[in-house]
Amino acid sequence: MRILSLLFLSFMIASVAEEETRVFVSLAGTLLEAEITAIAGDSVTLKRMSDEQTLVVNRKTLCKEDNAYIANWMEQHPDKAAVPASAPTSAASPAQKFSLACQTLPSKSNRGPADGGERTIELVYNFNISNREVRRGLESARGLAIILGKNASESNGDLIVLQKEEFDVTISAQSKMVHSTTPVRLTYNQGLGTPYGVKSYGYVLIIRDASGNMLLVESSPDGNAKFTKELLSLSEVPCIVDRDFKLKPQSTVPTSYISF
Repeated sequence: MRILSLLFLSFMIASVAEEETRVFVSLAGTLLEAEITAIAGDSVTLKRMSDEQTLVVNRKTLCKEDNAYIANWMEQHPDKAAVPASAPTSAASPAQKFSLACQTLPSKSNRGPADGGERTIELVYNFNISNREVRRGLESARGLAIILGKNASESNGDLIVLQKEEFDVTISAQSKMVHSTTPVRLTYNQGLGTPYGVKSYGYVLIIRDASGNMLLVESSPDGNAKFTKELLSLSEVPCIVDRDFKLKPQSTVPTSYISF
């Protein structure tokens, strides 16, 4: 009966908003006269009235009425009621490092007069990708081959992203695979007079694991490898980009000199 009376007293005190001091009742029946000084999640900081000592208790150990009081206190003292920090988001899986290597063999079939004039080349890149791991196979990875061209009339001008070709990469340990890009035909004039048309300007090869982590990047010319972010962001090809591989949407692709 005594405990029931104390619980009733505790409930009555909770309804009086002006009173900061309260007799808290634990689920075990112990009593503590204190006032709340701070709340963080389930942790309630109390200042005991008998000696002003600071105590931290878990609100789950207190009675139902005390928890109602605590909820009301939090509404009235938002500056002292800290919202518990959410669990940190899991970091992206680190790249699974593989010992990969690639030998790239371009294949060009030239058609046109040997003494100059208009010529057409059929360009294919053959990527010979080797997994040098002794025990681990590479599965569910993706390759991206980006083929580049340039305007024959501008030696240092803008570039043309001719192709972005995705392909699966699955290689057993100590094995290799070969991917050949779809042929692209480029026409240009190399004779006397004003040059025109489109010439080849290398490639970029990107291999990523199933989580999107980079496993291998290589390019020709070598400096193109540092522009993977810009190249990955391009959604439509062929397109014109500057030498920093930023899209130039107002530029016209010379499609009359390009065919697949």
